Amino acid sequence: MIETMARLRGRLRIAILIVATADLAALDLPALITHLDVYLVAWPVVAGYLTLIGLLAVEGVLIVRGRSWGRWRWPALGLTLAVSVLVNALIPVIEVPGYANWPIDGVGWVAVVLLFDQHLGVLLGVLAAHFATNFVHLALGGELAPLVLINVGTDIVTIGAFQVTAGASTWMVRYAARTAARAAAAEAEVRATEAIATRVHEDRQRRTQELEAEVRPLLTGLADGSYDPADDQTRRDCAIAAARMRRLFAEGDDVDDRLLHEVKACVDIAERRGVLVDLATQGSWPGLPREVRRGLTEAPVRVLSTARNWARVTVLGTDSGVSVSVVADGGAAGTFPLADGAVTITTVEDEDRLWVKATWQS
Repeated sequence: MIETMARLRGRLRIAILIVATADLAALDLPALITHLDVYLVAWPVVAGYLTLIGLLAVEGVLIVRGRSWGRWRWPALGLTLAVSVLVNALIPVIEVPGYANWPIDGVGWVAVVLLFDQHLGVLLGVLAAHFATNFVHLALGGELAPLVLINVGTDIVTIGAFQVTAGASTWMVRYAARTAARAAAAEAEVRATEAIATRVHEDRQRRTQELEAEVRPLLTGLADGSYDPADDQTRRDCAIAAARMRRLFAEGDDVDDRLLHEVKACVDIAERRGVLVDLATQGSWPGLPREVRRGLTEAPVRVLSTARNWARVTVLGTDSGVSVSVVADGGAAGTFPLADGAVTITTVEDEDRLWVKATWQS
């Protein structure tokens, strides 16, 4: 819609230029040539005509280059009104209602061209000032006979009706374009809101399904007695499930560094169990997709969940890779996930200490 209105506006600008050029070339030029001996001084009238033609030529160049007059519009408009005053002053007062008064329509069309993208009220004011020069000329020359005024007034109404209609059409096109732009913006905002709501709903469903898959077996086992709360393995499974849940909740937070935020969530679970955790970071890393972040934090989650007294977590990053390593006391973190091609896991176990490192390279 916006593109259609822009094309319509461009074609309307070209159409107005064609009308103005045709008026000056087909109507005003013959009137100028056939009345050169009528004007008080001919050469300023010719210069005024050429000035108007020059302004239309500049308009043609601007259209080709897709530009507007900008701040030069007003000097050009002032020059146009100066031509109106000058030529009127050089027309014998008796010729004002006649064919020799070619600027009465030519100047108005140039004003329509110059004020194409301006408010309609500005064009009305300029046309009123231009037409008023004819009555001022008549008044100064003492030619205020009713018939003369009627003839000039009829010319002004006839000519002005076409020019005001042209100006009004440009204003209506601009108004329609602004309305279309506002409607398009509102539609885009609604679509963005719907897309966000859909994504949030899908994310919540995913997290609910993952939460059920993680917690339900443990709760079912504890409820039916198949899991013994006093058993160390059950406690480790519960601790790991709690850390995964905390990480799952952290995945939905809107933070700048999601990886570090999720690592801190895992650390928080360990500290709540009384484990003294030292977290260190060095370097920076790019934003990582959720699958990669999970691959980097899964093994540390297990180590932190089974640490007894202390743990040290180190996150190292560069523009091309990230590693998350954990060393902690205790050595029964269970089976670590295998490398899936994106994240590699390195494990070193030494008596009562366990060191695990998850590495991702772009």
